[in-house]
Amino acid sequence: MHNYFGPFPDGFVYAKNIDEIESLIDDHTVAVMIELVQGEGGVQPQDRAKVQALAAMLKSRDVLLMVDEVQTGIYRTGEFLASNLYGIEPDVITLAKGLGGGVPIGVVMTSKKDIFAPGDHGSTFGGNYLSTAAANEVLDILEEIKESGELDEHLLYFETSLATFAKGHPAIFLEHVGLGMMRGLRVCDADTLGKIINAARDAGVIVLKAGRNTLRFLPPLTITKADIDEGFVRLEKAVATL
Repeated sequence: MHNYFGPFPDGFVYAKNIDEIESLIDDHTVAVMIELVQGEGGVQPQDRAKVQALAAMLKSRDVLLMVDEVQTGIYRTGEFLASNLYGIEPDVITLAKGLGGGVPIGVVMTSKKDIFAPGDHGSTFGGNYLSTAAANEVLDILEEIKESGELDEHLLYFETSLATFAKGHPAIFLEHVGLGMMRGLRVCDADTLGKIINAARDAGVIVLKAGRNTLRFLPPLTITKADIDEGFVRLEKAVATL
């Protein structure tokens, strides 16, 4: 997954998995940054107990915990942050994408106070009037559907519909992974995955690839049950063409 994205920034050490992190920490380590759900890597959630143990270990060693919530944040996993689901309070959280509802924006949040003064931290998309107005509107809309129960109802409906779809094709889909409206199906092989993506596009449904063999689903959080039903009708037609 890292091919063609170099050179990487200096100062980072990359762990193979969450279990390896502690062994890589030394006296020069200032922070550990993780994704709670590996998005591009295959829609793979981290183990909750391991994340909580990592957070406790870092706190005991005075090392900052930074969580990348660019994909998982703003109710994508059902709560405002995936960190809420995992029961942790990171020192730093990054947000983007879903917060702007299509308008570019970037956010860094921290529980550390009195670090920045006005002008210390610049961002191309961080503070202009259009982006922040869009973000406020997005938050108002999503908070309303969350508080009404509509978001949780549709999350469950989508999860159930996806599981039913996968069970109907056991030779193609091997595993159902993800959280909330960030879901994936492990496909039997990469060639079949490519055919499904192409056939789905022809049927009017946009689905993505993640990792080596994961069919990724990121529906809009405002999706209706009727839209979910129609989407899976079209996906059934797409799979039938294989």
